[in-house]
Amino acid sequence: MRSNSSNPLDSTEIENLKFSFTECFSKINQDLNTKSGIDTDFSGSTSVTVFIRGRQVICSNIGDSRAIIGRVTRTGWIAIPLSRDHKPDLPEEKLRIEKNNGRVESYKDNIGNPLGPPRVWIKNEQIPGLAMSRSIGDKVAAQAGVICTPEIFYHWVENTDKFLIIASDGIWEFISSEECVKIVSGFFFNGRIGEACEQLVNTATRRWNKEDGNVDDITVIIALIKVKDE
Repeated sequence: MRSNSSNPLDSTEIENLKFSFTECFSKINQDLNTKSGIDTDFSGSTSVTVFIRGRQVICSNIGDSRAIIGRVTRTGWIAIPLSRDHKPDLPEEKLRIEKNNGRVESYKDNIGNPLGPPRVWIKNEQIPGLAMSRSIGDKVAAQAGVICTPEIFYHWVENTDKFLIIASDGIWEFISSEECVKIVSGFFFNGRIGEACEQLVNTATRRWNKEDGNVDDITVIIALIKVKDE
């Protein structure tokens, strides 16, 4: 990916792009639920999309897939978030769910102790137990306030931004953004980005297997950023 500052989007174009993202996700959600032939009562998907124009980056996110940028500084590498995981216990997400026939709480053991992450439930039922507050599909969860509206973020690329990582939640469950950047940075200067992807996938898979033997979807894309000097 080569980035330059020619023809930047103006404020109207940015707002139009944000509108297009929202409309697109809505149409995908509708078609998935009504035309795909897939039973989406208790199944769905997250999504993270990154649009790049010169130094401008606009990220549109639903759920807990994630996009970050690896930035090199004088003191080392840092992770710059481009999206936010939509967890049900985020105050504004929890409030929306509770206003829409839902509740947020973790699974409970036999004596009532919470187990695992906060989940979305229909107010007086033990379904669906979704561990995110936004998704595509998941028709039952939608009855409890889960929405398919993306959250959209804007980022201006700096000269020290070196690579973009887009990955599904199978990566982020056991690898933090900071560790992810650290792993990729070890391959960056040698240009071995394919090996960096393999390392991330293998690390995530090993940690999933160690945890409970189940492995969630693990998908990762890494794109190099080359900023053209103005």
